[in-house]
Amino acid sequence: MRSRTFAAVGLTGALILSVSCSPEPAETPPPQSDATERAAPREIERYPLRRALFGDMHVHTAISTDAWAMGNRVGLRDAYRFARGEEVELPSGADARLDPPLDFVALTDHAEGFDAVGACVFEGEAAYESEFCERFREAAPDMSGENLRIAFELGAARPAVRGREICPDDVADCLALAGSTWRRVQDAANEFNDPGTFTTLIAYEFSALLPSFGMLHRNVFFRGSDVIPHAISSMDVRNQADFFAQLDAACQPPCAVITIPHNSNYSWGTMFSREDEDGTPYTEADLERRLRIDRLVEVTQMKGTSECQVGVGAADEECDFGNLFPPCGPGESGQCAEPNSFLRNALLDGIQLASEDRPNQFQYGMIGSTDTHNSDAGNTRADAATRFGMLSGLGMVARRILETEHVVVGPIRRTDGAGLAGVWAEANTREAIFDALKRREAFGTSGSRMRIRFFAGDLPVEMDNGEEQLTAAYAGGVPMGGELLAAAAPSFWAWAVHDPDGPTLDRIQVVKGWVEDSASGEPRQRVWDVACSDGREPGEDGRCPPTAATVDHETCEPVGDLGASELSARFTDPDYRPDLHAFYYVRVLENPSCRWTTRLANRAGVDLPEDTPATQQERGWSSPIWMKPG
Repeated sequence: MRSRTFAAVGLTGALILSVSCSPEPAETPPPQSDATERAAPREIERYPLRRALFGDMHVHTAISTDAWAMGNRVGLRDAYRFARGEEVELPSGADARLDPPLDFVALTDHAEGFDAVGACVFEGEAAYESEFCERFREAAPDMSGENLRIAFELGAARPAVRGREICPDDVADCLALAGSTWRRVQDAANEFNDPGTFTTLIAYEFSALLPSFGMLHRNVFFRGSDVIPHAISSMDVRNQADFFAQLDAACQPPCAVITIPHNSNYSWGTMFSREDEDGTPYTEADLERRLRIDRLVEVTQMKGTSECQVGVGAADEECDFGNLFPPCGPGESGQCAEPNSFLRNALLDGIQLASEDRPNQFQYGMIGSTDTHNSDAGNTRADAATRFGMLSGLGMVARRILETEHVVVGPIRRTDGAGLAGVWAEANTREAIFDALKRREAFGTSGSRMRIRFFAGDLPVEMDNGEEQLTAAYAGGVPMGGELLAAAAPSFWAWAVHDPDGPTLDRIQVVKGWVEDSASGEPRQRVWDVACSDGREPGEDGRCPPTAATVDHETCEPVGDLGASELSARFTDPDYRPDLHAFYYVRVLENPSCRWTTRLANRAGVDLPEDTPATQQERGWSSPIWMKPG
C-alpha cells in the first residue's frame, strides 16, 4: 500500500499549528539499550561491487509544522525506531511495524518551523510555557483554505515572513530557538546511526513557497556529523541562487552537502528554469554551484510524479503516471503543468546547456521517497487505516478520503506514488551512502523494493550480474549517474529484479534524450523496450505488446502467473552519434496491481469513484548516463 497523506505547509508558528487532542510528548526518551549504550564498534561489512540499499529520504515528524497540525505526535526518536523495524504507534492510533526495515533514512523536517515548533513541543525551551505555545498545543486544527492561502502568501515572500509570536523583540531569539531544534535533530540522528546496519543521514527541508499553492522545496543532506551551524531556510534567502550561495559558504570541509529537489510538478515552471524565481538569469557561478550541490531529483512521492507528462514536452503513454495537473493553456500559470516542471524536459535542457559549453545545472540523478507526514518512513505498503494522521483509525470514514478535495493537492484520491530511494553503496554507512548519492549511482521507485542496474561502455558480451562481469563493467564502463566519452557506439546493460513482496515485472524501457543540432537546439526523445516478460518481443516500433497480466480488483491478488522475477538486456543504440550530447535512463514497469484507493474502498465496503482507476503499474527509474562528445 502506498503512503497517502496530504501536505499543508511548513511555515511559521502563527498559522495552522494545532491539534484536536491533548498533546503528548513529541518524542520518547531513548531506552538504555539504544545507540548511546552500544558496545565497541564491530567490523562493518563492505561490498566491493556495491549493494542495493533502500531508504526513505523525505520523512516528516511531529516537529514539522504541517505534520503537527495534522495530529502527528510521533517524534524524532520514534520515527527512527519505526524505520529500523520497531513497533510504533502511528498518529492514527494503529500500532505498526516496518518489515523489512529500511537500510537508511533521513528525517527532513521543515526548517521554517524549527523556531516555533521546536519551542512549543520540547519541554525546557524558554518559550514552552508561553501563551502562544499553550495555544499551539491545545487549540483545534484549522486547515481551512483561507488559512492555507495566507500561509502561502507569507511563505512566498523572499525572505519568507518570520513568525514573531515567540520572539517578538529580536530575530536573534528566533534564530536561537531554531538552532536549539537543529541541534536536537542532529543529536537524534547521531544517536540512532548504526554503521553497517542502519544509517541515519542528518537532514532538513528547505521549503520556499510560491503563489497559487506552489512550492520550491529541497531536502538538504550532510555526509557526516559535520554540518552547517544554522539550517538555512526560506526566511534567510532572497532567491534560489542566494540559497545555494549561503549553503556553499556555510558548509566548508569537513562538512559536505547535497540537495535534492522534490515536487517540481508544484513549481509552476520555476524549478527547472534557466532563470531564478524572481526572473534573474543564473550566472555561470550559479550554474556551477547548483551542478555541484543539487545532484538528484525526488522524481516520485505522495504528491505526484515529476518525470514527464503527455502534452507537456512528452508523448509516450507512461508519462501519464502520477500527474496531478492539466497542461497549462495559453497565458496560464499556477495550478497547471508547465514544461519546466518536469525532469525529462530539464535533462534535455541540460544537454543543450552542455552543448553550449556551459555548466549543466540539470545533470540530475533520480530517487523516490514518501514525503510522509506520519513519521512512518518507508511505509509504502501500509493498509490505508494506518495512514492519514487523525483522518484515519478505528472510526475512519473512507468516503471522506475518496471524495475530499484539498486546497493544495485537489482530490486526495488523485495523489499517487509514495516512493523509495535505492543506492548502490560499498557499505551501509553515512559516507558510502552519501558518496553513492553524490555520484548519482541511485535509483527511485514508486514504492517497491525492486533493484535496478544500468551500465554503459565496453561491457562483456555475456553480461550478467555475476562478480566477474560486474568487475569488468565497472572497469570498462560507467554505472548509472556517470558520464561517458565514446567515439563508437557503446554497449548498454540494463537489469532489474522484482520486489519479492510485490508484483513481478512487465518490461524494461530505455529513455533517450538528445539535441539534434546544437545551433537550433531542437530536443529529441525516444522510448523503447529492451526486455519484456512472457516471451514478448519488441516490434518495429521498438515496443512490446501490452502485458496480459491482470489483478483481481476485490482481492487484489494477481490472476495467473504472468511476469518475470528478473529481466535484463545488453543492447546498443543503432542511431548513436558520438558528436552529440545525449542521456539514457532506464524505466522498469511492474505488472498491474491494485491502487491504494482500491484497497481502501474494498476495506471500507464502498464504491470506488468512477474517475479513479482500479489498478496501476508501479515502476522504477535509474539515474541517467550522459554521453559527451569525445
